[in-house]
Amino acid sequence: MKIIYLYISKKFLKIFIVTALAFGVVVLISELFRQIAFYIEYDASFGLIIAHLLTKLPWWTIQVLPIATLLALLFSLGDLAKKNEITAIKAAGINLWKIITMFLIIGFFIGAADLAAREFIVPKTVYLNEIIQREKIEKKPMTVITEFEDLVVSLDNNIRLTAQYLNTEERIMEDIVIEYYDDNFHIKKLVIAEKAQWKDNFWILENGIERDFIDNAWTEEVFSEYNSAISLSPDDLAIKDVHFETMTTKEFKKYINQLRLFGYDAIKARIVLNIRYATIFCHLIVMMIGIPFAFGMNNQFGKIISFTLALAMTFVYWGVQAITQSMGQNYIITPFLAAWMPNFIFLILGAYMLSTIRK
Repeated sequence: MKIIYLYISKKFLKIFIVTALAFGVVVLISELFRQIAFYIEYDASFGLIIAHLLTKLPWWTIQVLPIATLLALLFSLGDLAKKNEITAIKAAGINLWKIITMFLIIGFFIGAADLAAREFIVPKTVYLNEIIQREKIEKKPMTVITEFEDLVVSLDNNIRLTAQYLNTEERIMEDIVIEYYDDNFHIKKLVIAEKAQWKDNFWILENGIERDFIDNAWTEEVFSEYNSAISLSPDDLAIKDVHFETMTTKEFKKYINQLRLFGYDAIKARIVLNIRYATIFCHLIVMMIGIPFAFGMNNQFGKIISFTLALAMTFVYWGVQAITQSMGQNYIITPFLAAWMPNFIFLILGAYMLSTIRK
């Protein structure tokens, strides 16, 4: 049995690797022609062009992994059916579910590898791609935004912080107002300061006043230094423009929390983060859809029909993904459902299709 597993898995993986790389190269070539005017404009050298394209190759490759998985499945398993090797396996008393389970496991591990690439490889290569484009080709320094204006941050315990200016490099804020509210959102304390500095993991306010509101009266105290007890670091307070593919999960969650703190809409980022994990099962679903059709590819006519139907079903799956993502961005469904609903639907459909296979 191990020999059969090894034989079939080698056949599949060989086609899968070649197909994935071929698709990646095709995208690379198309990107070269798309950006040829950009390269000519900045007189980019051949070496820089190749480096710029290759650093984006991992991102392009993982985009085509699902279709590479489907094609490798259809060609490898379909070839077994065409040569009557499936019949021979059944004649030997081997339950086809063992072969099917092997393919489903392979699909899951491809999904896990996809997630690992998005987490550990793609963020680094895409960031390197941006450096090459900005510093080497355009010959401009990578701009790091360190100054921000008009901050409004909602903190825990009904506290709101506003600041006219923040410098993350110098770790200072200017013209700060901190409002403290009770559970009924009646103001109970107000702190105003000219300046704040980040010291010992807290914001220390300088030259301001503290007003405490009790019933209909209030008291005021002037201070030269005041520990605000706010422990959000300068980097936590600064929201910068980001590309989702350059972030790890940890950075993704931090970015979403920042958006929420500032009162910005984080729905798109939350959907993309959920999709990152839903993708693990994308390749498994492609396997579940493709296996029943692959078993029907035992003649030329059946091969064409099965191949077409498998591709059609896969594109329907991606179409449902696009629809649910749009629904999520329009607040019709939650970000979790926007990313995972297509998986739930097609896992049930795939399980039904697998159950129709004659063992």
